[in-house]
Amino acid sequence: MPKETLGAQLAELIRSQHPTAPRFFPTWKQAAQLAGISYFGDGSRSGFEQAQSKWDLCPNLSLIRHAIGVMSHGEQIFLAALVSVYDAEDGGALLQQSCVQGLADFGGLDLERRTLLANLILSYDGW
Repeated sequence: MPKETLGAQLAELIRSQHPTAPRFFPTWKQAAQLAGISYFGDGSRSGFEQAQSKWDLCPNLSLIRHAIGVMSHGEQIFLAALVSVYDAEDGGALLQQSCVQGLADFGGLDLERRTLLANLILSYDGW
């Protein structure tokens, strides 16, 4: 059997064993749009629209660290939570900076943001 065929079969087997993985990227993209596309990937509208995977929309940590202090409390929490999905250490620091002490603090977010965060957790397959 050719290597390409074997590789494709292996990729399909992996996808079938992780049925939540295909849902992560569309949810991540929707969350990034809601938080502000300028904070993800190259920060451009075209980069956002052309993104094909979560790797194309990684958070811009230096920009986020610089901007988060002037955001509303809800914006801070949501963006910090998204960063924590990408990187637990940096996201945790941003959540602490935003005075988040636990999951109950997410209750202050609107339903759309809470739903997106919940769906990201449910479909998370690692970064």
